[in-house]
Amino acid sequence: MAAFFAASVVTQYPVGRLADRIGAPPVLLAGLVVFAIGSIGFALTTGPGFAIVFRGLQGIGSSAASIAEGAIIGSRVPLERQGRAFGAIYASQMGAFAIGPLLGSLAGLGSIRELFVAAGIAALAAWLPMGRMASRMAQPEREEPVTLELGPIDDIATREGFISARIVSLLHRNQNVSIFTRGLIGAIAFFSALGFLGGAYESCWTLLLDARGATTFQIGLSWTLFALPFAALSVPAGRVAERVNRKRLAMVSILISAGFAVLYPFMHAVVLLIGLGSVEAVCAVFGGPSAMMIVTQSVGVNDQGAAQGVVGTSRTAATAIAAAISGVLFGIDPVVPFAVASGLVLLALLIVQFSWRRS
Repeated sequence: MAAFFAASVVTQYPVGRLADRIGAPPVLLAGLVVFAIGSIGFALTTGPGFAIVFRGLQGIGSSAASIAEGAIIGSRVPLERQGRAFGAIYASQMGAFAIGPLLGSLAGLGSIRELFVAAGIAALAAWLPMGRMASRMAQPEREEPVTLELGPIDDIATREGFISARIVSLLHRNQNVSIFTRGLIGAIAFFSALGFLGGAYESCWTLLLDARGATTFQIGLSWTLFALPFAALSVPAGRVAERVNRKRLAMVSILISAGFAVLYPFMHAVVLLIGLGSVEAVCAVFGGPSAMMIVTQSVGVNDQGAAQGVVGTSRTAATAIAAAISGVLFGIDPVVPFAVASGLVLLALLIVQFSWRRS
């Protein structure tokens, strides 16, 4: 389990830089192939050593594809349409996530190898249409003026209005201005907060439902019903993020999720837990597209891959840390891991508020 997260953490930023240098589409294609090799190899291997290697390949391939997706949107989609674009990505991811746990609970451990092979085949199938599109994406499509947090360069872009995103990005690179703007630092803290919550759920949600007497099917169903609102509402949520204060929207969204996390351990009815999970999803769906738009706004066009790598690394690292400690904390008391995760979210949001308020 740790190999997936560890491989993702150490490769996400280099992969993002690579996407900036050679283009995001080739990185996306390579990520799909690596994920397919990892998935099929993991299903066929019998030794623990090879299982760790193939699990790590899954992490590398998955993170590479995810980073490349974000870089493609950040460099080729106009800002006023990025919310719905990121929403479409989240919808596709969560739509698949809604199916996966349910299939796993129905198939059982006896068919788990077949599920991993199917995941690898699905990645290769996704390679085919992406491969056809890659040649059409050789040149950047987004050339509209943007406002970036680059000090004097930012002032030029604001006053003159005719400097394109690419020219601003080239000036940014030539002046060796760091990509770590206040907007990006706030986004790093925000995605770390998401990681803390995600890691706690990775380790403890199933344990909590099991402790409340849930069946295997109910546990799988709970993940599915959490994912379905994301699949259905991510694109509309992206449209909302394009029109309102996305910083405020992202922060309110994750605060609500932290509140639900504190509430869950005090619930004893399985049906109530599953229902509240779906309600939380409706509130949480606005956070991702809003925060991703802030990431793309915070850096130049030529640094979109690096920015995606940085926020991806922060989220994955936070998820791994939270997942590692949450199981132990659950053994102390079911309330503790959820309370700790919520507390870490609040600390991260202090950084978010300070960074985004001054950006």
